[in-house]
Amino acid sequence: MDTSSHNNTITVNTALYGPLAKYGGGKYIAEINVALEHGDKIEDLLKYFELPPDEKSYLFINAVLCDVPGLYASQRELLHDGDHVGIFSLQHMWPYQYRDGIRMSDSLTEALEEHGPIKNTY
Repeated sequence: MDTSSHNNTITVNTALYGPLAKYGGGKYIAEINVALEHGDKIEDLLKYFELPPDEKSYLFINAVLCDVPGLYASQRELLHDGDHVGIFSLQHMWPYQYRDGIRMSDSLTEALEEHGPIKNTY
């Protein structure tokens, strides 16, 4: 039985990669279940870890790309009980060959339409 709906909290499984792991008590990777309030958003999760938004790179919620380096499209994404959030450091690149056709959140799609496509330099 899901008790989270009875006590107004949700549990979000969060993985922090690279240097961001320090915010979750890890060295290279930290995976932690975080208890949040119903209605909390990504911005609340980042506050929980005291993780500055400008230190995050790619951010996924349940394998859906919700943010990329330099944008803050995910800040208002609503979290739900049982969500899995992966937050990558700025040192992590996302392999180019996996970019085409990736599922993206509506907020990221709108942000990319407004700001234009992501450009990488090598």
